[in-house]
Amino acid sequence: MVDHNIRLERMMENDRKRQKQMLYPTIGIIALFIIYFWATDVLLLLPIILVGQLPVLYKGWHRMKLLLTFNDDARYQQKVRSEFGLAVGNIVFLVLLIASSMLGWITLLTLVIVVIVGLITFLALGIRIDRELKTIDPEHVTATELGKAQLEREKRKSS
Repeated sequence: MVDHNIRLERMMENDRKRQKQMLYPTIGIIALFIIYFWATDVLLLLPIILVGQLPVLYKGWHRMKLLLTFNDDARYQQKVRSEFGLAVGNIVFLVLLIASSMLGWITLLTLVIVVIVGLITFLALGIRIDRELKTIDPEHVTATELGKAQLEREKRKSS
């Protein structure tokens, strides 16, 4: 098992590295969709949302790979994998809802309501999994701890 502070530093470094790796490809793909939209006047809602989710999925994959190196306990590893599975499920959920809306199976109001309820559910499940990881491994770095540490680091840099 790895110490909490070492984990925190490695996770912050991992996040910083992944943000830099995904910045230019994401901007480029979004720019291509904007140019395509201006040229054809066809709004590609599904691809735009998927492109927005790809950086999240990419960071989640690398977060999972890093967390798996911290603890060899089977329960811990299963929970870490289920956390990534939740991110994949979120994308599948959005794809199915947008496809249903584009095919006319559901109205726009229904889409908005289901998306809000679904995203709140996925967020709550993510928080629950993070708490369970903390109970399995007391040295686990939760998303809240990681976010606070990143904010503190940014404050120190700006001062």
